[in-house]
Amino acid sequence: MKLSPECVPCFLKQVVNVSKIAGLGREETFKILKETAVLIAQNLQPQATPGHNATIVHRFFKEKTKIDDPYRTVKDKFNNIAMSLESEIEEKFFQKAEDKLSVAIKISALGNVIDFGVPRKFDLEKEIESFFTQKFAYFDIAIFERFLVPGKTVLLIGDNAGEIVFDKFLVRVLKEHKLKVILAVRGSPILNDATIEDAVKTGIAEIVDDVITTGNDFIGVELQSAPEEFKKVWKQSYFVISKGQANFETLNHITDKDIFFILKAKWKPVARELNCRVNDLIFLYNKKLAKLRDENS
Repeated sequence: MKLSPECVPCFLKQVVNVSKIAGLGREETFKILKETAVLIAQNLQPQATPGHNATIVHRFFKEKTKIDDPYRTVKDKFNNIAMSLESEIEEKFFQKAEDKLSVAIKISALGNVIDFGVPRKFDLEKEIESFFTQKFAYFDIAIFERFLVPGKTVLLIGDNAGEIVFDKFLVRVLKEHKLKVILAVRGSPILNDATIEDAVKTGIAEIVDDVITTGNDFIGVELQSAPEEFKKVWKQSYFVISKGQANFETLNHITDKDIFFILKAKWKPVARELNCRVNDLIFLYNKKLAKLRDENS
């Protein structure tokens, strides 16, 4: 997915947000904003993905501020909130479900939807209840079921801290189908994306067969710069599950690999790419997406 003009002001908004999280003052924030604006003007790559361009911006922020992981406290908070909800989701939704695969996919999507910034647990519980009444714009469960072949390997590319707690339900179902599950997370801190530290803290590392990284702090997946271990698993995996927008933005052009995308289409450029509405829920097979593009071209 190529960069959209709407993405450019979002980069500056992200700098404002990360500056606030990092505790920068007014003058420091304006200084880094001005420097980032120059960086964008000189280095913007319209033919590259949003993730590629955003990575340049966030690496610049870390370099200038000397703050390697500005979201660490936020990630810890989100992990703790998600883990505090885990048993309740298990009892209210997962255990009572007749079709545990469908519910596990929806719970995984919930992690990409829920607002961990909601201050009260009661409000979070209401948000979760409401989520399970929502319909998906795409829900390719019938296609997905054909890939659940015992003994095969699935590569699950995780998204954010907190969110990976909800991926545990899907991992459990995949394991019940006798699949080998490899989890990939970011190789170093960027935004609130999950790293190995988060995988260990949340317990998902204990239930997958292995945890690898995408290699660095790239926002999304950049196959050409990924480590050999990731490339090997990518090649050997029977199919891939990709979580969240950034992974979608960097992988949606691939048609020589079977990929299932789970995300909420939060921004207009992503919704356009998916031929859906903003805020629609998505569980979509990539080759179906390619067919939709061909039909609409």
